[in-house]
Amino acid sequence: MIEDHLKLCLVTNTQTTPFFLYKKFILQAIEGGITSVQLREKSKNLTQIRDIALELKGILSHYKIPLIINDYIEIAKEIDADGIHLGQSDLAPSDARQLLGPNKIIGLSIESFEELEIANQLTCIDYIAASAVFPSKNKSNCKTIWELSGLQKITQKSKHPVIAIGGINDCNIQHVIESGACGVAVIDAIHCHHNPKEAASHLIKKINQSIERKKHVSKTERKN
Repeated sequence: MIEDHLKLCLVTNTQTTPFFLYKKFILQAIEGGITSVQLREKSKNLTQIRDIALELKGILSHYKIPLIINDYIEIAKEIDADGIHLGQSDLAPSDARQLLGPNKIIGLSIESFEELEIANQLTCIDYIAASAVFPSKNKSNCKTIWELSGLQKITQKSKHPVIAIGGINDCNIQHVIESGACGVAVIDAIHCHHNPKEAASHLIKKINQSIERKKHVSKTERKN
């Protein structure tokens, strides 16, 4: 199921770190339980991003963890990445589906209810991302800060699985999942931790606990 891959997405943030050092961080995060990786590098050129994508794919494919490329459809197609994540100003999802084929993962960021209504009409995407749930230093130009109340409305209205992104950490992740998200995408929650394996392990544990709790509540409500 696509939701299994969306539970805990690590968004890359190599900055000035050489990849042979960043690789150690990735492997620790994998040990901790990340379920996908989104390659998002805003300060690098296409050649650098392509090289990192190839390195990542080689690592992740061994663990059967999907690599999703942010924005760059040409790179995703060239290296046969597992999917693409699109913003509202990127290539149209229908065009991305035509280029990548039927079996790749396609995600779309949503920053307004109007965008959500349009996304609900699309059959070419696999998930949407509520951006941003909380303020985040990694993305300062968001149209909307949804907070938990907005996230809950999105998950109730969306016809696609919803992942949450923006300011998500160990302290609020359970509330995010309980608000209806099937998973989260994080940067600092793992990158800024002294032990990436431990950080990922705590996050995925809380995600799984919250999902099981939601299932139990739903089952109880059906019985009543």
